[in-house]
Amino acid sequence: MLMMVIFVICVYALFAIRWSVRTFDAKSINQMIYHLVVPCDGTDEGVYKDLLKETVPGTLCLLIIFYICMHYTPLKILYHYQTETILVMIVFTVLVALYVYEIPSYLFQAVQKTNLYERYYHDPHEVQLEFSQKRNLIHIYLESVENTYLSRDLGGQEDENYMEELGELCQENLNFSHNQQIGGAKTIEGTQWTIGSMVGQEAGIPLFIDYSKKYDHLTSYLPGCVSIGEILKKEGYYTELIQGSDAAFGCTSNFFRQHGDYVINDYHHLKETGRIPEDYLVFWGFEDKKLFEFAKEDLIGLSKKDQPFYLEMVTIDTHTPDGFVCDECDNRYDRQYANVINCQSHQVAEFVKWCQKQDWYHNTTIVITGDHNSMSKKFFKKLDKDYVRTPYNCFINPVIEVQNSKNRDFAIFDFCPTILASIGVKIKGDRLGLGTNLFSDKQTLMEKIGYRRLNNEVKKRSTYFQKKILGKRS
Repeated sequence: MLMMVIFVICVYALFAIRWSVRTFDAKSINQMIYHLVVPCDGTDEGVYKDLLKETVPGTLCLLIIFYICMHYTPLKILYHYQTETILVMIVFTVLVALYVYEIPSYLFQAVQKTNLYERYYHDPHEVQLEFSQKRNLIHIYLESVENTYLSRDLGGQEDENYMEELGELCQENLNFSHNQQIGGAKTIEGTQWTIGSMVGQEAGIPLFIDYSKKYDHLTSYLPGCVSIGEILKKEGYYTELIQGSDAAFGCTSNFFRQHGDYVINDYHHLKETGRIPEDYLVFWGFEDKKLFEFAKEDLIGLSKKDQPFYLEMVTIDTHTPDGFVCDECDNRYDRQYANVINCQSHQVAEFVKWCQKQDWYHNTTIVITGDHNSMSKKFFKKLDKDYVRTPYNCFINPVIEVQNSKNRDFAIFDFCPTILASIGVKIKGDRLGLGTNLFSDKQTLMEKIGYRRLNNEVKKRSTYFQKKILGKRS
């Protein structure tokens, strides 16, 4: 009996590992531990259903086969070596986990120390910022939207262009790219998931927290960092975050409330205020169609105030495993995720067009960024071996001319000073956090020390980060 129980546990674990890689492209232990210690309320139940569908049937089938082999075939000799068989199964499962999640390298780097922050971190408390004007800013985070969805002629990897409108926006406006086509930032540890990317783009640092404590919606969150929201709030801006899911998920609300005092219009708040019905729930909360409608309503109100605004929007329809099909989606492709991506592209472009028709648009910059690469690894079947996947980015109506936007090596956290520069903020030295203003001619940190070294250094233990940003005393 014990042998069967161990077998089920090991086989289920192997199926779960396979599912996590295919569904979330999960290889970062930092990301996995993060979600174990922070609130994950509000997760779409479709994620759990997909997990059960991909793990339970296979486990049961192999259990039946294993039982038959143990009792009715020559392999039943294994029954007489239960201890040895159990040990082999456990060791094999552990080795697979160690390999897939790169645990040995994580542990090796975690015990090493780095002086990366002492050498290259530019504390926003100490950097001189000059506001010659108070320009409005809209920042749209696109869930899991990467340039891979574009057709090959534009810089993607698809035979068909799933993001026609988003591609056109890049061609008509400004896209920072790692090559000559439409491209973006190379992924660095600590920025591969939504809140990690937000911290990177808002505060100029990768996300690492104190894993020795359990987090809730009141826990102090990166107390030593300074975000764009805080900077703009100090300059008299109204700050708002609107998203169709629970902002408590992943401590998103902690970050935005504590760093910028944002008004947070998430799924629960909009139910409480009657903007959506009390019993309304689709996918993670409410769909992006409603997100853009609510954003328009809020912008109409904000434009009437004698106060500049910073509105941040977070989409959700393109979340793994297959996205959410709303009533705006066409059935153009044979894969659901492709249809959702196409729908997202259309909705974002329509929202931008609406903004451009408003009286306040001339004094407004719109930044559109993918939060991270898609976690749905199973969606990508024909990637070229040397293709570099990068999150989408587009800057619309900035007030500064760019020196060089192509063939740049940069990270998500370089958007922190770049976003401020796009609305006319002059940054002494053109650096903020670990980020470099991409509008300038300054080398980014990645261009200085290389992708591999930078990615390795941020994984190491930093005394500066622990004391200055996490606020740890020891």
